Amino acid sequence: MFLEKGFGATTLDQILELSKASVGSFYYHFQSKIDVAAALYLETLETYHTAFLNELRRHPDARGGIEGLVRHHLRWTGCHPELAAYLTHCREPEVAEASEARAQQLNRTFLEQISTWLSTQVRDGKVRKLSPLLYHALWIGPSDEYTRLWLLGPRPRDVTQLADAEDLLAKTAWENLKTREGRED
Repeated sequence: MFLEKGFGATTLDQILELSKASVGSFYYHFQSKIDVAAALYLETLETYHTAFLNELRRHPDARGGIEGLVRHHLRWTGCHPELAAYLTHCREPEVAEASEARAQQLNRTFLEQISTWLSTQVRDGKVRKLSPLLYHALWIGPSDEYTRLWLLGPRPRDVTQLADAEDLLAKTAWENLKTREGRED
């Protein structure tokens, strides 16, 4: 509903009707629709992080991890377009404020685990040493922007557009991050 109608236009009555929850049950768990929107954001963020890190663990090698995570990001978005759109586009100030502390904690843990994986790749001479912002911009940034634009595009969404972009975006990420020694990976 937050995606269809917008956060501001979604009423508590609509949330109750869709969820089939009673007023008492709602207020037992949440204080307001802001809390619902924040909980949805945090749950989706945690789900994405968990899937991303599980994919990362499948790839001890630099090239496999870098390319695999680009592919994973595109496929996750294609499989979960509503959740991806919510993460990307539904950040009203009051919802962002309500979820900020927990989101920062989740992001910090997420980034620490990625940093640990990257540090191994840098130590082994496979990946260039860069700042965290550059890693994001060069690794996931292009696929993140591509999926953001795809999510904003016409409906029904054509998931084959994501599949068609996988090879180019994955190989570009590897080219961006590999060291000279990593060229043969």
